[in-house]
Amino acid sequence: MKFLVDAMLGKLARFLRIFGYDTLFANDLVELFDIDPIPDERLLTYAQQSDRVIITKDYPFYKQINGKAIYLEGEGVYNYLNQIQENMGLKLDFNIEKARCTVCNSPLKRIEEKSNVKDNVLQETYIQFNEFYQCINLKCKKIYWKGSHIDDIETKLAKESKV
Repeated sequence: MKFLVDAMLGKLARFLRIFGYDTLFANDLVELFDIDPIPDERLLTYAQQSDRVIITKDYPFYKQINGKAIYLEGEGVYNYLNQIQENMGLKLDFNIEKARCTVCNSPLKRIEEKSNVKDNVLQETYIQFNEFYQCINLKCKKIYWKGSHIDDIETKLAKESKV
């Protein structure tokens, strides 16, 4: 399942990427369309052509969409994640091997030799963790590991879950 997240939901896009979902953020497309903000009609056409579910808080935009869309209510990323789980029947289980880059949405690749990241992460991080992943996008190459922030996200999500 692939998503296109409306411009007011950037944090949600990052969280869906953490959980391994191919998620484009509307602002990711500014360069492609050379327009900012991108009109709703363009977002809708792009989502339909690339088979993406649109996620929005913009009710008039949501009403224009015939097909795959989720309208979110209220505030807060954990509230939104729970609404998406309920509406789409998604499982939000973290698996770093399936996670995507939170910056550019590209897949991650496991770094085979820990020493290859020594100069790219904090010394404490290098000492504390043994498994690292890197964004495959040559323009990005962000490095990831399963830190305590992931446990915090999972705990908060479970706490706020209505399921």
